[in-house]
Amino acid sequence: MTQIDAQGSEKRAYRRYPASRKAYLVVAGEPLRCRLIDIAKGGARIAGPELSPEARPLHLVDPARRLVHLTRMVWQGDGQVGLQFITSRAFTEVLGGAEGAGRVVQELGPWPQDDG
Repeated sequence: MTQIDAQGSEKRAYRRYPASRKAYLVVAGEPLRCRLIDIAKGGARIAGPELSPEARPLHLVDPARRLVHLTRMVWQGDGQVGLQFITSRAFTEVLGGAEGAGRVVQELGPWPQDDG
């Protein structure tokens, strides 16, 4: 959640950390490559494909941290997407690319429903 103070400065709930690494976005079971731009405890910003506002579920697979995040898209524009984390789960499997990311998401299920 972002708040703007009286001087116009951003006040985020969690500090963002630059990431600049590969990741995968699994959209309704279809794995896609993306780039993690920055990450915080509550969400992430990625560079990736334009998404339909109704696209669900959205899972961000972070191979470097070995985490899968069930997410909700909160904004998109200029080739970037803002994601809010709903829940996260760790994995130990070797991904082997986008198809492996899709497999890990499926194996870690079932996931809670995101009613958006």
